[in-house]
Amino acid sequence: MGFKEYTKQFDLSSLQFRKTSDSLYQNNQQMRNMRQLNYAIDSIKRDLLKIKSSTKKEGLAFFPFAAYLDTGWKTPDTAQFKKANRFDSVLPDSLRAFINSKAYQQTLSAKSVNDRLVVEYESKERDLRLHQIEWHRKIALAAACLVLFLIGAPLGSIIRKGGLGTPLIFAIIFFMIFYFLSNTGQKFAKEGAMSPFMGMWLSTFVLVPVGIFLTYKALKDSQLFNKEFYFRVKTNLGKMIRKAQHSSAVPQGEIK
Repeated sequence: MGFKEYTKQFDLSSLQFRKTSDSLYQNNQQMRNMRQLNYAIDSIKRDLLKIKSSTKKEGLAFFPFAAYLDTGWKTPDTAQFKKANRFDSVLPDSLRAFINSKAYQQTLSAKSVNDRLVVEYESKERDLRLHQIEWHRKIALAAACLVLFLIGAPLGSIIRKGGLGTPLIFAIIFFMIFYFLSNTGQKFAKEGAMSPFMGMWLSTFVLVPVGIFLTYKALKDSQLFNKEFYFRVKTNLGKMIRKAQHSSAVPQGEIK
């Protein structure tokens, strides 16, 4: 049967706005304050100590003879001993196969447990680095504002030019330096190539001497960014070089 109009209804309830629960991201390190970060860092450190203790206990469970190793005896001169036969050479074939199979299974079990503990330890260690990075970030960003102000204020005094051209160029340059150093330090800290403290404070440590230098130059009324100053220096330097070349070209006999 034909029709001219057809109405199709779609269920759009899945597209309805749903407010995300506040507890969804409460365990993320970026959502925590300094007190919560300190508590989380202490908890992770305790977990790492537990994993180290578990590693020792698991190892002794598989290899209990390791606890009885005695290193207090004097090391004998092995040159006077003859090479002994293999341990399994004195065993019957049936017992030898059983011991080898048992040792192989025990080694596989020990390796499996050790791999699990290593993965767990590395995960906790990375989580610790992320929390420490976030802890330092909250302070480093505040310090970065002061450092950039320490650079920008003397720059305005030294440049002494109106408009936005030259100040904007220097502002972009120093911000790019800060951004590059911050991201580089953060990536190194996340991968464990650099400590979280050094990674998050790298940009500050690099730019603080620059700010101190510019402040010193501004207090001394320096002409650091004055083109005329560099032009005069270039002119005077050229005169000195030409004069030195002329003096060296004059023969010694003509000098009275």
